[in-house]
Amino acid sequence: MRALAIAWIAVVAIVARTAPAAASPKILVLPVEGGVDAATRSRLTADIARLARSLDGQVASGSATFADTALAVGCDPRAAGCSDDVMATLGVDELVWGVARADRGQIRLTVRRAARGAAVRDLSTTFASGDAGDRVTTGIAPLFAPPGAEPAPPARPPAPPAPAAAAAAAPQPADATGAPLATEPPAPAAADPERSNRTLGIALAAAGGGSIALGVVLWVSYASAQDSIDHHAIGSLSDFQDLRALEDRAGTYAIAGDLLVIAGLVAGGIGGYLLYRDHKQHAVAIAPAPVAGGGLMLSVTGGL
Repeated sequence: MRALAIAWIAVVAIVARTAPAAASPKILVLPVEGGVDAATRSRLTADIARLARSLDGQVASGSATFADTALAVGCDPRAAGCSDDVMATLGVDELVWGVARADRGQIRLTVRRAARGAAVRDLSTTFASGDAGDRVTTGIAPLFAPPGAEPAPPARPPAPPAPAAAAAAAPQPADATGAPLATEPPAPAAADPERSNRTLGIALAAAGGGSIALGVVLWVSYASAQDSIDHHAIGSLSDFQDLRALEDRAGTYAIAGDLLVIAGLVAGGIGGYLLYRDHKQHAVAIAPAPVAGGGLMLSVTGGL
Protein backbone atom coordinates (compact mmCIF):
# COMPACT_ATOMS: atom_id res chain seq x y z
CA MET A 1 0.00 0.00 0.00
CA ARG A 2 2.83 2.45 0.86
CA ALA A 3 4.59 1.68 -2.44
CA LEU A 4 1.37 2.41 -4.38
CA ALA A 5 0.96 5.71 -2.52
CA ILE A 6 4.52 6.80 -3.33
CA ALA A 7 4.05 5.80 -6.99
CA TRP A 8 0.82 7.82 -7.12
CA ILE A 9 2.62 10.86 -5.68
CA ALA A 10 5.33 10.59 -8.32
CA VAL A 11 2.77 10.33 -11.15
CA VAL A 12 0.82 13.35 -9.85
CA ALA A 13 4.03 15.39 -9.58
CA ILE A 14 5.10 14.54 -13.15
CA VAL A 15 1.67 15.29 -14.61
CA ALA A 16 1.44 18.57 -12.68
CA ARG A 17 4.84 19.72 -13.94
CA THR A 18 4.18 18.82 -17.58
CA ALA A 19 0.55 20.04 -17.80
CA PRO A 20 -0.03 23.50 -19.31
CA ALA A 21 -0.60 26.34 -16.87
CA ALA A 22 -4.24 27.09 -16.07
CA ALA A 23 -5.83 30.31 -14.91
CA SER A 24 -7.63 28.71 -11.97
CA PRO A 25 -5.67 27.31 -9.00
CA LYS A 26 -5.24 23.57 -8.52
CA ILE A 27 -6.74 22.26 -5.27
CA LEU A 28 -6.00 18.74 -3.99
CA VAL A 29 -8.19 17.07 -1.32
CA LEU A 30 -6.36 14.31 0.59
CA PRO A 31 -8.10 11.46 2.49
CA VAL A 32 -8.99 11.90 6.16
CA GLU A 33 -6.59 10.14 8.53
CA GLY A 34 -6.70 9.32 12.24
CA GLY A 35 -7.83 6.69 14.72
CA VAL A 36 -11.40 6.07 13.53
CA ASP A 37 -12.76 3.26 11.35
CA ALA A 38 -12.21 3.27 7.59
CA ALA A 39 -15.91 3.73 6.74
CA THR A 40 -16.12 6.92 8.84
CA ARG A 41 -12.90 8.27 7.29
CA SER A 42 -14.25 7.65 3.79
CA ARG A 43 -17.55 9.39 4.60
CA LEU A 44 -15.73 12.41 6.09
CA THR A 45 -13.41 12.59 3.06
CA ALA A 46 -16.43 12.70 0.75
CA ASP A 47 -18.01 15.50 2.85
CA ILE A 48 -14.80 17.57 2.69
CA ALA A 49 -14.43 17.00 -1.06
CA ARG A 50 -18.04 18.13 -1.61
CA LEU A 51 -17.34 21.42 0.19
CA ALA A 52 -14.03 21.89 -1.64
CA ARG A 53 -15.80 21.74 -5.01
CA SER A 54 -17.45 25.04 -4.14
CA LEU A 55 -14.02 26.74 -4.27
CA ASP A 56 -12.78 28.62 -7.32
CA GLY A 57 -10.29 26.22 -8.86
CA GLN A 58 -9.62 22.77 -10.28
CA VAL A 59 -10.45 20.35 -7.44
CA ALA A 60 -9.00 16.82 -7.45
CA SER A 61 -8.94 14.02 -4.86
CA GLY A 62 -5.80 12.20 -3.74
CA SER A 63 -5.38 8.58 -2.64
CA ALA A 64 -2.64 9.05 0.01
CA THR A 65 -3.05 10.83 3.34
CA PHE A 66 -1.11 13.98 4.17
CA ALA A 67 1.13 12.09 6.62
CA ASP A 68 2.04 9.45 4.02
CA THR A 69 2.57 12.07 1.33
CA ALA A 70 4.82 14.13 3.62
CA LEU A 71 6.84 11.00 4.45
CA ALA A 72 7.29 10.30 0.75
CA VAL A 73 8.31 13.91 0.08
CA GLY A 74 10.75 13.80 3.01
CA CYS A 75 9.36 16.34 5.49
CA ASP A 76 7.82 16.20 8.96
CA PRO A 77 4.00 16.47 8.60
CA ARG A 78 3.91 18.53 11.82
CA ALA A 79 6.50 21.07 10.57
CA ALA A 80 5.24 24.53 9.57
CA GLY A 81 6.62 24.45 6.01
CA CYS A 82 5.87 20.80 5.20
CA SER A 83 2.62 21.64 3.39
CA ASP A 84 4.54 24.00 1.07
CA ASP A 85 7.03 21.20 0.26
CA VAL A 86 4.15 18.81 -0.50
CA MET A 87 2.39 21.35 -2.74
CA ALA A 88 5.63 22.14 -4.57
CA THR A 89 6.28 18.43 -5.19
CA LEU A 90 2.74 17.69 -6.36
CA GLY A 91 2.46 20.91 -8.38
CA VAL A 92 -0.76 22.16 -6.74
CA ASP A 93 -1.71 25.53 -5.29
CA GLU A 94 -3.84 24.39 -2.34
CA LEU A 95 -4.13 21.37 -0.07
CA VAL A 96 -7.13 20.29 2.01
CA TRP A 97 -6.94 17.40 4.47
CA GLY A 98 -8.47 16.28 7.75
CA VAL A 99 -7.70 14.31 10.92
CA ALA A 100 -10.46 12.47 12.83
CA ARG A 101 -10.02 11.11 16.35
CA ALA A 102 -12.24 9.71 19.09
CA ASP A 103 -13.00 12.36 21.74
CA ARG A 104 -14.91 11.27 24.88
CA GLY A 105 -17.28 8.98 23.03
CA GLN A 106 -17.65 11.34 20.05
CA ILE A 107 -15.60 12.08 16.92
CA ARG A 108 -13.53 15.27 16.64
CA LEU A 109 -12.73 16.26 13.05
CA THR A 110 -10.03 18.86 12.33
CA VAL A 111 -9.86 20.08 8.71
CA ARG A 112 -6.80 21.99 7.48
CA ARG A 113 -6.50 24.15 4.38
CA ALA A 114 -3.11 25.33 3.12
CA ALA A 115 -2.22 27.62 0.22
CA ARG A 116 1.26 28.35 -1.12
CA GLY A 117 3.04 31.02 0.89
CA ALA A 118 0.20 31.33 3.43
CA ALA A 119 -0.26 30.01 6.93
CA VAL A 120 -2.23 26.79 7.33
CA ARG A 121 -5.82 27.41 8.48
CA ASP A 122 -7.77 24.81 10.40
CA LEU A 123 -11.22 24.32 11.88
CA SER A 124 -12.53 21.63 14.23
CA THR A 125 -15.97 20.21 14.91
CA THR A 126 -17.22 17.48 17.23
CA PHE A 127 -20.15 15.19 16.43
CA ALA A 128 -21.57 11.79 17.27
CA SER A 129 -20.75 8.87 14.99
CA GLY A 130 -24.41 8.53 13.96
CA ASP A 131 -24.92 12.20 13.01
CA ALA A 132 -25.92 12.99 9.42
CA GLY A 133 -23.47 14.50 6.94
CA ASP A 134 -25.17 17.91 7.18
CA ARG A 135 -24.09 18.17 10.83
CA VAL A 136 -20.45 17.65 9.82
CA THR A 137 -20.45 19.97 6.79
CA THR A 138 -22.12 22.75 8.78
CA GLY A 139 -19.32 22.60 11.35
CA ILE A 140 -16.48 22.90 8.82
CA ALA A 141 -18.20 24.99 6.11
CA PRO A 142 -16.69 28.34 7.36
CA LEU A 143 -13.24 27.08 6.36
CA PHE A 144 -14.38 27.09 2.72
CA ALA A 145 -15.77 30.66 2.82
CA PRO A 146 -14.94 32.98 -0.12
CA PRO A 147 -11.61 34.89 -0.02
CA GLY A 148 -11.63 37.80 2.44
CA ALA A 149 -14.20 36.24 4.76
CA GLU A 150 -12.73 35.00 8.03
CA PRO A 151 -14.15 31.63 9.00
CA ALA A 152 -15.98 31.83 12.31
CA PRO A 153 -15.26 28.98 14.69
CA PRO A 154 -18.25 26.67 15.19
CA ALA A 155 -20.12 26.81 18.46
CA ARG A 156 -18.63 24.44 21.00
CA PRO A 157 -21.01 21.65 22.01
CA PRO A 158 -22.07 21.69 25.67
CA ALA A 159 -19.66 19.89 27.95
CA PRO A 160 -20.89 16.45 28.92
CA PRO A 161 -22.03 16.16 32.56
CA ALA A 162 -19.76 14.63 35.13
CA PRO A 163 -20.05 10.84 35.33
CA ALA A 164 -21.52 10.90 38.85
CA ALA A 165 -24.09 13.61 38.02
CA ALA A 166 -25.04 11.94 34.74
CA ALA A 167 -25.57 8.63 36.49
CA ALA A 168 -27.77 10.30 39.12
CA ALA A 169 -29.81 12.27 36.55
CA ALA A 170 -30.36 9.45 34.04
CA PRO A 171 -33.39 7.26 34.74
CA GLN A 172 -32.45 3.74 35.71
CA PRO A 173 -34.31 0.90 33.93
CA ALA A 174 -36.37 -1.25 36.27
CA ASP A 175 -38.14 -4.59 36.05
CA ALA A 176 -41.82 -5.31 36.82
CA THR A 177 -41.18 -5.26 40.59
CA GLY A 178 -39.48 -1.85 40.46
CA ALA A 179 -35.96 -3.19 41.12
CA PRO A 180 -33.28 -1.58 38.96
CA LEU A 181 -31.86 -3.69 36.16
CA ALA A 182 -28.13 -4.20 35.69
CA THR A 183 -26.74 -2.20 32.81
CA GLU A 184 -23.79 -3.15 30.64
CA PRO A 185 -20.57 -1.15 31.15
CA PRO A 186 -19.60 1.18 28.31
CA ALA A 187 -17.38 -0.30 25.62
CA PRO A 188 -13.70 0.69 25.95
CA ALA A 189 -12.39 3.26 23.53
CA ALA A 190 -10.75 1.85 20.41
CA ALA A 191 -6.95 1.81 20.44
CA ASP A 192 -5.13 4.28 18.24
CA PRO A 193 -3.90 2.30 15.18
CA GLU A 194 -0.91 4.61 14.84
CA ARG A 195 0.47 3.45 18.20
CA SER A 196 -0.59 -0.17 17.64
CA ASN A 197 1.86 -0.22 14.72
CA ARG A 198 4.66 0.30 17.25
CA THR A 199 3.50 -2.68 19.31
CA LEU A 200 3.26 -4.82 16.17
CA GLY A 201 6.74 -3.67 15.10
CA ILE A 202 8.25 -4.68 18.45
CA ALA A 203 6.53 -8.08 18.29
CA LEU A 204 7.70 -8.76 14.73
CA ALA A 205 11.26 -7.65 15.49
CA ALA A 206 11.41 -9.89 18.57
CA ALA A 207 9.90 -12.85 16.70
CA GLY A 208 12.32 -12.32 13.82
CA GLY A 209 15.31 -12.29 16.18
CA GLY A 210 14.13 -15.49 17.89
CA SER A 211 13.56 -17.20 14.53
CA ILE A 212 17.06 -16.29 13.33
CA ALA A 213 18.61 -17.53 16.58
CA LEU A 214 16.77 -20.87 16.29
CA GLY A 215 17.82 -21.18 12.65
CA VAL A 216 21.47 -20.66 13.62
CA VAL A 217 21.13 -23.40 16.27
CA LEU A 218 19.80 -25.79 13.60
CA TRP A 219 22.69 -24.85 11.31
CA VAL A 220 25.12 -25.76 14.11
CA SER A 221 23.30 -29.08 14.57
CA TYR A 222 23.57 -29.69 10.82
CA ALA A 223 27.31 -29.01 10.88
CA SER A 224 27.73 -31.44 13.78
CA ALA A 225 25.68 -34.11 11.99
CA GLN A 226 27.65 -33.58 8.79
CA ASP A 227 30.90 -34.07 10.70
CA SER A 228 29.55 -37.34 12.11
CA ILE A 229 28.60 -38.42 8.56
CA ASP A 230 32.11 -37.71 7.29
CA HIS A 231 33.66 -39.91 10.00
CA HIS A 232 30.98 -42.63 10.16
CA ALA A 233 32.00 -46.25 9.79
CA ILE A 234 30.65 -48.17 6.77
CA GLY A 235 31.75 -51.71 7.56
CA SER A 236 28.34 -53.38 7.88
CA LEU A 237 24.69 -53.11 6.80
CA SER A 238 23.71 -51.58 10.14
CA ASP A 239 26.41 -48.95 9.61
CA PHE A 240 24.87 -48.05 6.25
CA GLN A 241 21.37 -47.85 7.76
CA ASP A 242 22.60 -45.65 10.61
CA LEU A 243 24.46 -43.45 8.12
CA ARG A 244 21.29 -43.07 6.01
CA ALA A 245 19.26 -41.97 9.06
CA LEU A 246 22.00 -39.53 10.04
CA GLU A 247 21.99 -38.01 6.55
CA ASP A 248 18.19 -37.59 6.67
CA ARG A 249 18.43 -35.87 10.05
CA ALA A 250 21.19 -33.55 8.81
CA GLY A 251 19.08 -32.60 5.78
CA THR A 252 16.12 -31.78 8.03
CA TYR A 253 18.36 -29.56 10.18
CA ALA A 254 19.64 -27.70 7.12
CA ILE A 255 16.20 -27.07 5.52
CA ALA A 256 14.57 -26.04 8.80
CA GLY A 257 17.46 -23.71 9.61
CA ASP A 258 17.24 -22.03 6.19
CA LEU A 259 13.47 -21.50 6.51
CA LEU A 260 13.72 -20.09 10.06
CA VAL A 261 16.49 -17.65 9.12
CA ILE A 262 14.58 -16.42 6.04
CA ALA A 263 11.36 -16.02 8.04
CA GLY A 264 13.27 -14.21 10.79
CA LEU A 265 14.82 -11.78 8.31
CA VAL A 266 11.40 -11.01 6.77
CA ALA A 267 9.67 -10.53 10.13
CA GLY A 268 12.55 -8.48 11.50
CA GLY A 269 12.60 -6.27 8.40
CA ILE A 270 8.86 -5.56 8.61
CA GLY A 271 9.10 -4.91 12.35
CA GLY A 272 12.05 -2.56 11.86
CA TYR A 273 10.15 -0.63 9.19
CA LEU A 274 7.11 -0.21 11.47
CA LEU A 275 9.33 1.00 14.33
CA TYR A 276 11.12 3.44 12.01
CA ARG A 277 7.80 4.79 10.74
CA ASP A 278 6.52 5.22 14.30
CA HIS A 279 9.75 6.98 15.27
CA LYS A 280 9.42 9.43 12.37
CA GLN A 281 5.77 10.20 13.27
CA HIS A 282 6.41 10.59 17.02
CA ALA A 283 9.91 12.03 17.09
CA VAL A 284 10.78 14.16 20.12
CA ALA A 285 12.44 17.55 19.56
CA ILE A 286 14.11 19.56 22.36
CA ALA A 287 14.78 23.27 21.74
CA PRO A 288 16.34 25.74 24.25
CA ALA A 289 14.69 29.15 24.70
CA PRO A 290 15.92 32.11 26.85
CA VAL A 291 13.76 33.25 29.78
CA ALA A 292 13.51 36.62 31.48
CA GLY A 293 16.10 37.14 34.22
CA GLY A 294 18.64 34.83 32.60
CA GLY A 295 18.75 31.11 32.02
CA LEU A 296 17.31 28.76 29.43
CA MET A 297 14.07 26.84 29.20
CA LEU A 298 13.93 23.57 27.29
CA SER A 299 10.89 23.14 25.05
CA VAL A 300 9.98 19.52 24.29
CA THR A 301 7.69 18.71 21.36
CA GLY A 302 6.54 15.34 20.08
CA GLY A 303 5.72 12.16 21.95
CA LEU A 304 6.99 8.70 22.70
